[in-house]
Amino acid sequence: MLEAIDHVILPVRSLDAAAEPFERLGLKLTPKAGHQGAGTSNRVFFVGGEKSQFYVELLTVDDEAAARRAGNREDIIEALQSDAGLARVMFRSDDVRGDAARLQAHGGGPLYDAKREDGTKICNVTRLPAETGFGAGAIQYVVAPNEQYEARKGRGLFESDFPLKRLDHLAAIAPDIDGTTEFWTEVLGVPVFGEVTTPAMVIRQMKLGDAILELLGPSGPESPVAARPAGLVSMCAFEVEDLDTLVATARGRGFTVTDPSTGVLPGTRTATIPGDQLSGMSMQLLEYT
Repeated sequence: MLEAIDHVILPVRSLDAAAEPFERLGLKLTPKAGHQGAGTSNRVFFVGGEKSQFYVELLTVDDEAAARRAGNREDIIEALQSDAGLARVMFRSDDVRGDAARLQAHGGGPLYDAKREDGTKICNVTRLPAETGFGAGAIQYVVAPNEQYEARKGRGLFESDFPLKRLDHLAAIAPDIDGTTEFWTEVLGVPVFGEVTTPAMVIRQMKLGDAILELLGPSGPESPVAARPAGLVSMCAFEVEDLDTLVATARGRGFTVTDPSTGVLPGTRTATIPGDQLSGMSMQLLEYT
């Protein structure tokens, strides 16, 4: 069963070049680390607390032949070739082995291990079916979430000079929003948490842990969403305590940030750092009023 949004994967051509704007913003990224036999390596930054830990993974392909042999990397390679931004969302599961077996009938992928360069196992992973509407996987670590949080906290991985409180939401375009919602609720067991309708779109909210997955569907035939293909929006929305201060901080560090304004979600104010300034992933800063 899917419990929470664990992390997103942002394929990049150069880890250090892609990490630079995030570090300049004030976020703390891990050193480069490789994956045994996968032909890939990453750098990541963490946000949240024990119940809301989440990370953004900058992932590069060091050896394309090895990545193709390992399998389950085709979307990463394709995203790198097209500079498509976020390629995959990984959801934490409490029984990924059972998920993999159950979802094979729907076109889900096989179960496989992810290992560090020294061969130690990190987690079990499976790809979720295409009916999710975007690149997605389920993951279960060998370490329990609370122990994982304490270990990460002990390494100072949640420390930051640009305080993001937690992941608030991700979004995916769902032209067939009712069909996509049915798959999430009936097959994946994720209930609808809420719905917001605007003249441009229907926002269907699916709650996983302490964050929301938004399915964005057309509100009518003239909706701009109706003409867009299904897929993940290359954006992370983070809750912040003081929007105005963080906007000023980001601008002082060389970023162009939209002026704070009333958000689409009731009771919010938002501002956005565009994706072309953050290696292909836009960052929405969201304050609850």
